[in-house]
Amino acid sequence: MKQTGIYLILGGAVVFILVFIGKIMALLFNNPLLGLALMAVVIGVFILLYSIIQEERVAKNNESFRDIDK
Repeated sequence: MKQTGIYLILGGAVVFILVFIGKIMALLFNNPLLGLALMAVVIGVFILLYSIIQEERVAKNNESFRDIDK
């Protein structure tokens, strides 16, 4: 009985998420300006994350205590 309840909850959540995503996609396709704004935000987030990752890689290579043995 508990397993059936979990399956029903998960199934309902998946349907809810799919319908929600479908409504958002329909809104974006009906209003191209919103779609363009969303693309700009997503691309900006990717660029920001990429620059943060690059800075961490450079900082890791420039650690002054890297070759010190304990």
